[in-house]
Amino acid sequence: MTDCVEIALTSATSAQHWSCCAWDVRTGTQLMTYRAGGPPGPNTLHTINNEYVVAGNLTKPMLTFWPINRQEPSNVKYMLPAVPGALAISPDGNYCIVAHAHSFNVYNLATGVNLASVGHHYGTISVLRFTDDSSHFVSAAHDCRIVVWSLSETVQAKDSKILYELSDFTLPVTDVHIGKGGMKALLAAVSLDRSCKLYEIATGRMLLNVVFPVALGVLTLNPLETELFVGDKNGQIYGCHLQSVPRSKEVHLQKDLLQRSVFRGHKKSITCLSASMDNETLLSGSEDETVIVWHVQTRQQLKLIPHKGTITNAFFLITPRAMFDPSQTLTVPFPPFEKTVSTRKDRERMTLELVVSAKRPLRERIGHRKDDLQYQTDAPTVVEPGDSDKDWKLKQLEREIQNLNRINQQLYKESLRALVDVVDQK
Repeated sequence: MTDCVEIALTSATSAQHWSCCAWDVRTGTQLMTYRAGGPPGPNTLHTINNEYVVAGNLTKPMLTFWPINRQEPSNVKYMLPAVPGALAISPDGNYCIVAHAHSFNVYNLATGVNLASVGHHYGTISVLRFTDDSSHFVSAAHDCRIVVWSLSETVQAKDSKILYELSDFTLPVTDVHIGKGGMKALLAAVSLDRSCKLYEIATGRMLLNVVFPVALGVLTLNPLETELFVGDKNGQIYGCHLQSVPRSKEVHLQKDLLQRSVFRGHKKSITCLSASMDNETLLSGSEDETVIVWHVQTRQQLKLIPHKGTITNAFFLITPRAMFDPSQTLTVPFPPFEKTVSTRKDRERMTLELVVSAKRPLRERIGHRKDDLQYQTDAPTVVEPGDSDKDWKLKQLEREIQNLNRINQQLYKESLRALVDVVDQK
């Protein structure tokens, strides 16, 4: 595995113990423990912009936020309508979706506004996933359906909020994985009906259906999407090469064929899987209270990390720089979530301050004096209710003119200084 780029973020829960921890997967050393958050539920542990950790409580209707370099959580109570069954944070760090029973709520993290409350499923929602461009998300439930949603249409409360739904499973869907590429990515899902299906997320077209001889619990794809890893309810993990040819659209795998690519080590049901960015290692968590790091090519165990409870979440994470800088103060900026769904009029009355930053000029980047020519656009631009695109552009142009005036003054001073230097030399 590549040096010092990935760590493991895990959570475990039992009757007496619970914890969220960050681990060095090379040495098995515990790097950070996030305390006082209560027992974390499955599919509820996430990071936000590599600066904050959030987890849903398994027994109480609340979320807990930690600065990534602090063990103690935020003092703010993030209360929910019910116990969270699944949680998803948009990759851009702006939205939070929380599922409870057969419905889910969409929150804006910056304001705490409850943007939408949607009840479409007939069964308990167990999985929520965002596309990597934050434009769409997927929900899967015990009603055997997977629904693909447009985030913008869901927030705007339009009638046709869903893009489409997949109802090819005959038993509850247990896990969903979305690859890279926004709406051009692959969507993979497993179910208790022993099938693993791959779809084209843009159209919902099924690309491949792999049927196993056992009930399936979790899955993941490597970053290149060339190999599929599936964990079953008996504690075994199977690897399937997706580039093997020839093949048909539906493949039935027998036990004797699976024995060639099985990862053996867990004694109970697999609860989570994650593949490293370099495709060399695999991370797995299980109900047997252990996390195992595997070498993919040889299917050998590299590290076994014991816990004091059932593993509920485990995934690789690019090492956050702020995690090892305790001097850096990271105050959790998210306000409490609103209980009721906001109306469109309420949103129009809101005033947001947006900080617009620009790249510094080359002259400053190569080491010139601080008083040299600078292009500063760090002052906040206030967007008020009722502002049209034209008004917004006018404000931006006015700011541009102010910056140009400042630049001209600095150029004038520099020119005078240069002329004085030439005269002195003569």
